Amino acid sequence: MAAAGTRIKVPVAEIMVEAYRGVFGQLNLLLETAWLPLLLLLAAAILPGYLHLYGGLVAWPSWRGDRFGLSIENAIEAATGLLCLTAFAVRWYQVTLFAASGRAPPGLFLGAWLRFLLYTLLLYLIAALLILVLLISDQDGVPDFVGLVAGIAMMVAWLAPVRCMLLFPAAATGKPLSIAAAWRSLGGNTWRLFVSVMLVSIPVVLVTAMIVSAFFAGFHIDQSGDQLPPLGFFLLRAVLSSCGNVLVVALCAAVIAGFYRRLETRVA
Repeated sequence: MAAAGTRIKVPVAEIMVEAYRGVFGQLNLLLETAWLPLLLLLAAAILPGYLHLYGGLVAWPSWRGDRFGLSIENAIEAATGLLCLTAFAVRWYQVTLFAASGRAPPGLFLGAWLRFLLYTLLLYLIAALLILVLLISDQDGVPDFVGLVAGIAMMVAWLAPVRCMLLFPAAATGKPLSIAAAWRSLGGNTWRLFVSVMLVSIPVVLVTAMIVSAFFAGFHIDQSGDQLPPLGFFLLRAVLSSCGNVLVVALCAAVIAGFYRRLETRVA
């Protein structure tokens, strides 16, 4: 193992192969770990919309004309996704990083989960603030340079959280890092991590989107949002979306865990 401070270049191809093998090569373990979060995700994706669209509950905003708008259904699904996917991520990090010893030491889950929630909410807050700045900069009367600065800030802000991604596996193992330590530990590998995460997750996202598009065509659904979707399509889309989210989280966690293992000598 390299000594602390040694410059390490993490191999992207090796990390990707390792992530796919770790997830798709042990689907039984993935299902064993994800079954409860997946059921809760499915319930949040199906029940509120089903009760409103097909059960006659008229108090919530409708599907028609509100595909991308905010609604109670959206809020329930987003909150459930935050809780369930972060909980699953903690477990999958622990499955990956404690594979040699078999199981994570007892008592690690709750503290790690709370840290995951804190980190994730912080990232959401940063993204929301940047989006707000971009929206403001697009208004009439705002100088052009404001939009340019906001765009550059958005690009930097996408990379800054990537540079701090080792916070997550460190928290899952019960050895939390400071932001400065996580930043320092990933030095020279930020773009490698970004590329690795994108390359392992994009195929799952694309395949899911292609299947959903095929169902749109098969069910002859108007994608403008003015047509109430058939119940079968509504259920299938929820299943595909939930399973796709779990797979993306598992693959990304496997990639980040791979970087953490290789850069562990830098962690301080």
